[in-house]
Amino acid sequence: MSKSERAAPWRSLMYVPANVRRFVDKAPQAGADAVILDLEDSVPPAAKETARETLAESVGIVRQGPSQVLVRVNRPLSQAVRDVEAAVAAGADGIVLTKAMGPEHVVLVAEMLDLLAPLPAGGRGVVLVPIIETAAAVAQIGAIAAASPRVAGLLCGAEDLAAELGCAPDDETVATIKRQMVVGCAAAGVAPLGLLGTVADFRDPEAVRAVALASRRAGFTGATCVHPAIVPVLNAAFAPTAAEVDLARRQIEAAEMAAREGRGSFAVDGRMVDEPILRRARRVLAQVR
Repeated sequence: MSKSERAAPWRSLMYVPANVRRFVDKAPQAGADAVILDLEDSVPPAAKETARETLAESVGIVRQGPSQVLVRVNRPLSQAVRDVEAAVAAGADGIVLTKAMGPEHVVLVAEMLDLLAPLPAGGRGVVLVPIIETAAAVAQIGAIAAASPRVAGLLCGAEDLAAELGCAPDDETVATIKRQMVVGCAAAGVAPLGLLGTVADFRDPEAVRAVALASRRAGFTGATCVHPAIVPVLNAAFAPTAAEVDLARRQIEAAEMAAREGRGSFAVDGRMVDEPILRRARRVLAQVR
């Protein structure tokens, strides 16, 4: 599997508490590229076992819509193992790995998946999305992203990370770490997921849109949300615009014509086009496909 094939294509990932049936029932209609059935923070300790036991039913319900299904597992090993086993048995597409400690942590979970759901020939199988939530993990972002072919993207848990660092979740300290994550993900060929800033009120779609557009410019390819109203905002913000698609197509067509004519240089809209620009154009068209 090439680096480009490893990267998750999700623009929107919506968290849904796995223990709240009415939210699970509504998830298929949200239109998110991925739904994250949460067994961790949004599920109280007394309800975790029930949420785990009903996971197969929840996954089946979410699959009635267009979304891929991920499961966010708990961190204590005693719970994480059972969560992963239940997620694979339920047919989940991926595991969101809470508080990734380092590449070794990712490798151990990947080894579990190799036993429970071996990688199909030429396929991606059950993927992993580690969350960077500790200072120790920040120092190993690149290694975590490259730890296993199953890693499809990274998330940054701003609240947990800020609590450990002693800063505010929307401080530049966290934003700098998120930018560092973009670099680590690019080196490993996986998707950097998240928003550079925070939006306190999900009822303000324009504020979310502005942050999402800025995040896309910074290299992020998608983000999480907790409310269905934000899903279409993220889907639009992280998708190429019509103008970007048109320019990309004309750049690729111009490159093909130049190659046929034996020309090594050419311009589109008065701007010279070289390989980095063509690479960006191919990425835009791949997103459309």
